[in-house]
Amino acid sequence: MRTQLDDYQKGVRAAVGIIVLAALSGCLAATKIHRWESALVGWARKGGPECRESAKVASKYLVNANRTLSGATSALDLATDGEAKKLMTEAARMCGDVVP
Repeated sequence: MRTQLDDYQKGVRAAVGIIVLAALSGCLAATKIHRWESALVGWARKGGPECRESAKVASKYLVNANRTLSGATSALDLATDGEAKKLMTEAARMCGDVVP
């Protein structure tokens, strides 16, 4: 029983470590993905065709990054936010807004 508890605690610590590392390293963390995806939905609803298309491209990238994040077993599995920032900046420009 004690071994199972120790293994569980190690797993929890590892998960927390991955989350902290992601937040501090410029990786795409769940909160950033959610914030950006929410912005994209709002922009697409009020924007024209160019806005909707660029929001769609950025959204597709974020959905894939979220899938990667949910299956991550180490910090090496996480995507950096560089490409996502680039796509978000382009979508914001096309939609006449700024990246949150």
